[in-house]
Amino acid sequence: MSATREVVREKARVANDLIKTRPLTPELSAKLFAQKGIGAFRFSAALIEWSQSELEDLQKIWVQAYKNAWHVPWSSANSLYTFPTAEGGHERPLPSRVLTQALLQHVDQCMRHEDVVKTNMLAQLARTLTEWHCNSFIELIDEMELWDWNIANKDCWSRLAKLLNSQKVSGKMDKKLASLLVPEKMSWATATRSIRKCKTRIEKIGGWRVDTEPTAWGLDVQVWNLLWTGEEAMKKGIPSQKEQGSKAPKIYQRQP
Repeated sequence: MSATREVVREKARVANDLIKTRPLTPELSAKLFAQKGIGAFRFSAALIEWSQSELEDLQKIWVQAYKNAWHVPWSSANSLYTFPTAEGGHERPLPSRVLTQALLQHVDQCMRHEDVVKTNMLAQLARTLTEWHCNSFIELIDEMELWDWNIANKDCWSRLAKLLNSQKVSGKMDKKLASLLVPEKMSWATATRSIRKCKTRIEKIGGWRVDTEPTAWGLDVQVWNLLWTGEEAMKKGIPSQKEQGSKAPKIYQRQP
């Protein structure tokens, strides 16, 4: 896989250099780069794991190629090519968007026919949902809000869910994909997401268990400690709960 990633980067660099030496219009230069530089990534994107840093490095090459195509200085803002057209940008293809398209096409092709390929994809989805304590793919998309790309980048389904969540495009998903394994009951992930989301937001602004006063967040000490210990307890406790026949969370009275 590392060899494939290096081939993709090299083709992007070569295509970028090619634009510099060809007297083409910006539109034709962009099309040339899409064929030579982006095509290699799109071909293998659904099957190759890319880390966050690798995707960022690849995006730098792509954005530099767009600047060369439009004959603008290298020091000009990247946002001109990464922002959507509604916000004044060119909205050029970026690795994350191409990866999302490739994964959606891959899943659609694998799920199109009633055969062993679809059976294997559904089995992988079931394993992924179990790992993330979710009951449906829609819940998995919501769960990915709490996880970084490098953690979510485990398999096809978790990668797709993370991309759909980060790009806020889950509403545009194919209905057939969105309805996969619709839950009858609330999942463990959904039941605990609000308190885990609270912990994530505290950490993002520099808060920490031992350095922050719980009352500053309007929480008592017991709830504050639960923020930091609850997730680990959930991971350990859910398997035993399932073994005892509890397939969904239950509401228990808080003991004094």
